[in-house]
Amino acid sequence: MTIKKHATALMCVVGLLAVSFLAACGGGGDQGRDPILGQAAANLVSVAVTPANATVLTAETRQFTATATYADGSSRDVTADSAWLSASPGIAGVSPAKGLATGISSGSAAISATFSSKSGAATLVVTTPLPPPPPVVTLLSITVTPSSATIAPGATQQFVAIGNYSDKSTAIITNSVTWTSGTTANGTIVASGMATGVAAGSTTISASSGGQVGGAVLNVTVPPVIPVTPPITPPVVPPVVPPVVGPIEPPGVPQVPTVPPVVPPTSGISLGRAANFAVLAGTSITNNSGGTTLVTGDVGAPSQTTAPVQAAGYANYSSGQILAGALEDLQIAVTSANGQTCTVNSASGVDLGGLVLTPGVYCYAGAISITGTFTLNGPGVYIFRTASTLNSTANAVVALSGGASASSVYWIPAGPTTLGANGVFKGSILSQSAAITVGDNTTLLSGRTLSGAAVTLRNNQISK
Repeated sequence: MTIKKHATALMCVVGLLAVSFLAACGGGGDQGRDPILGQAAANLVSVAVTPANATVLTAETRQFTATATYADGSSRDVTADSAWLSASPGIAGVSPAKGLATGISSGSAAISATFSSKSGAATLVVTTPLPPPPPVVTLLSITVTPSSATIAPGATQQFVAIGNYSDKSTAIITNSVTWTSGTTANGTIVASGMATGVAAGSTTISASSGGQVGGAVLNVTVPPVIPVTPPITPPVVPPVVPPVVGPIEPPGVPQVPTVPPVVPPTSGISLGRAANFAVLAGTSITNNSGGTTLVTGDVGAPSQTTAPVQAAGYANYSSGQILAGALEDLQIAVTSANGQTCTVNSASGVDLGGLVLTPGVYCYAGAISITGTFTLNGPGVYIFRTASTLNSTANAVVALSGGASASSVYWIPAGPTTLGANGVFKGSILSQSAAITVGDNTTLLSGRTLSGAAVTLRNNQISK
């Protein structure tokens, strides 16, 4: 009897030790029934995903952890045993068995883990990294073109300011600089860069912005008036009667002064970097929207209300060194044309309508007008200069005959140019500082409109 009681007690002790061992080793859980005592494992209560809220940048990763909690208060890491899922795979993805999430695009995604029919979820916010700040571009210097110009009192000259930047780029900044004239008694300048001659002398034209200053020289001179030289008729020389007595001396014949013939220019005006432009403006191009303007050649202006349609193979420049270089060479070309010796020099204006002229340099102090048809006859260079305006009436025509070529015709007005509607014009119009307006439906086939100021177009065909 005593032995039986001791055996029973020993079995109880062993049983208690077994229960303690199982509890200490995590026995039970959700692994089925206790293999020794036959007790049911603790029930799975919930699955939690941590961190509950996380934020990553696109392409960054974040590790999530799944933790199972049981009815007996125990818990364990079930990350590797869970099935992972992203509710918004376009925003964030997650490895199905590891819980490692990756940001894909900006937004918010729910990241869930499922273990033994229990699920938990966390929120992952994905943000797009801010772009790096743009490089700081500074204005290094200002170039003013033309670097030197000569005009008469009352005449105008358009200056152009070109900004040179630290990233090696350039831009026309004429309308954003501050213009000043060093000697306003000789010349003044307004905010658009247009200078006006006041009195004979020189002044420094300056453009300043951002602590940088560029300069040019404006010379104001009074142009000499070259009188028209009439043809010289040799005087009538009376016959010399030899004396009756004495030796006969050879008669003395007075020398008749001769006038050398005026030879027209043998070569055209070099346009330099402006040669490839059919339309060029130092300030702006105004072109009607929805019109039929077609330009065969490059187009350039810092401001363009409606860019003209261009034939294939040509470019449109609104800034940069190509545009700046073309405007600079335009100024040089006008100066060169103004330096040509005049074949005809008139102190008044002229209406060329109905006239037929041969090659030469035709200079007029007054306006040049064209009414009806004006004909250029014969091969050679034609230069028409006016200290005033250039105008043509509606339906006016510039015609070529006898081998005359439009590529050798140059119009150099100091004032504005206005071509009437439905006209046919030939040659290149070169203006240092005055506007050019081409009338509705007027054509410049084999012609250019190049101005240091503004150009206005309307349903025009222009081909350089």
